[in-house]
Amino acid sequence: MIKKASYILIISLSISLLLHSENRNEDHLSTLKRLIDANLPYDSLAPMDSVISWGEQISPMLEEENQMELFFVTKQLVVHLYSLRGSIGRSIDEARRMYEKAIDMDYDLGIALSSVAIGNAYYCSNMLPEAIASYREAIHYPVTVSDDNCFRERAILQLVPILMKEGKMEEVETYRTMFMKSAAVQTSKVLQFFALVTDVSYYIHRNEIEKAHDSLLKAEQIYESDRQPYFYDFFYYAQGQYYEAIGEYQQALQYYDDVLGKIPRKMRSINYLQVAYTKANLLVKLDNKVDAAHLYDEISAITDSIVVPSYAHRINSLRASFQENRMKIENKVEANRIFFGELLIGLVLLTVIVYLAMHIRKQNKKIVESTALLEQSKQEAENAMRTKSLLLSNMSHEIRTPLSALSGFSNLLTEQELDAETRRQCGEIIQQNSDLLLKLIDDVIDLSNLEIGNMEFNFGYHDAIAICHNVVDTVNKVKQTQADVLFETSMDSLELYTDDSRLQQLLINLLINATKFTPQGSITLEIHKQSETDVFFSVTDTGCGIPLEKQSKIFNRFEKLNESAQGTGLGLSICQLIIERIGGKIWIDSSYTSGCRFCFVHPINPVGEEKEVQA
Repeated sequence: MIKKASYILIISLSISLLLHSENRNEDHLSTLKRLIDANLPYDSLAPMDSVISWGEQISPMLEEENQMELFFVTKQLVVHLYSLRGSIGRSIDEARRMYEKAIDMDYDLGIALSSVAIGNAYYCSNMLPEAIASYREAIHYPVTVSDDNCFRERAILQLVPILMKEGKMEEVETYRTMFMKSAAVQTSKVLQFFALVTDVSYYIHRNEIEKAHDSLLKAEQIYESDRQPYFYDFFYYAQGQYYEAIGEYQQALQYYDDVLGKIPRKMRSINYLQVAYTKANLLVKLDNKVDAAHLYDEISAITDSIVVPSYAHRINSLRASFQENRMKIENKVEANRIFFGELLIGLVLLTVIVYLAMHIRKQNKKIVESTALLEQSKQEAENAMRTKSLLLSNMSHEIRTPLSALSGFSNLLTEQELDAETRRQCGEIIQQNSDLLLKLIDDVIDLSNLEIGNMEFNFGYHDAIAICHNVVDTVNKVKQTQADVLFETSMDSLELYTDDSRLQQLLINLLINATKFTPQGSITLEIHKQSETDVFFSVTDTGCGIPLEKQSKIFNRFEKLNESAQGTGLGLSICQLIIERIGGKIWIDSSYTSGCRFCFVHPINPVGEEKEVQA
């Protein structure tokens, strides 16, 4: 029974210890997050050694839970604290392991944070050029981080003082500008404090003492509002620098002594060396060579302890690993550069090929268009030749009849024995054939002028109703048919913007054409408004009509319904050209079967309304 009670007690204690351990880990993790968010390595509530211990305990848990950003930030903090504490060997080993893990994971943020840790290890080993290279790589590494991770800003604050010591002022200006553009600087008092402390050295270096004093006063305000133990060494060292710059050497020595006296012997590394070296130089300036010599001896001893053989081996191993991986990164960057270069060249070549293809296609299209135009020109030339031949054939045929009549009846008039009545009839026949010949010639001239645009149109406002009455009266006087020529409309007058002579010519051609094929019945001219913009004309006869198969060709030149009838076959072609130049359209009504009906529309007010138009 006692044995069973002992087991229960042991189990209870184990559970209690486990729960207590978990609670402590949660507390420690919360404290670490608070320090990281505040950009502080330690504070009065979390001493340096405690933070190192907590970081070592919690790192495996973070790695196991795959919280890799927090894992690497914690490891970088631990490396930094080892460096501050003077544990250079441990700092080097942790930085190397951290970097190797980041490389194995191919984790960009881990590589950048490891570069900062390596820079800290180099700096604390007094290897300034290597430290500068590591900080540069961390700052410029292509990685996106959360808003509260200010590793770049912290790296710049560590890099700038080293660059000033090395005399690289152009680079200092570049990184100061980069730092001031960071949004995190506006909200973090810690970053502002260290920026101001760094500015004291910066302005002293530039011999701008007033600005150095202003920076020191602003830094003092932050220090007095929050006396963090981490601030002490940096603030008092800045005070010493300022008083040395203004010639208050004893005051400067007091501040340097305060800093050196506060750094424990076991933590005397690079920060101690920096302040001690500054004090020794000031003692030389004050001609206190004895104290300066003792201090130089101390500096030499500390330096030798930093670069002992074991440290040298470790740092050389770290340097080799770092340079090897840097070479890999540089090779990767170079491979990417070559790839993108080849891709760019490929795109340029593709663009050139596409351009040439489009150019060739465009040229081919032009060749096809030119070939089509050439073929069209050839067809037009052949059509022109056929038209010319047809014109000559038709004109020779049409002109022969009136010329024969003129010649025959003119010879007949020379006969002395003809009576007066016969002479009168001969004269009438000669006059009719003369008029017919002139009409043939006028038609050819009108067609030619309309085609090449030389026919003049004189536009103006005219009464369409009056024009129609005149046309009907004229045709009634010259018609050679018994059919009635009529005019029908519901309007008394209608103002049209037109060429009255060309409109009369069009109407007379249509009416005369109707008289040729309407020996009996009627021929009716009608007009009415089709819309507010157009007028509708029609010429309807009760003659023989036009077969459907010939209606599509009726407006072609030299097209004659009756080959035995007089005329050139140009009248309807002329009508079509006239109405199209005016802005209208003419057609034959295929639905009318009691004869033939020609229709056309005429605009009331054509666009432009020029008073005179060359058509």
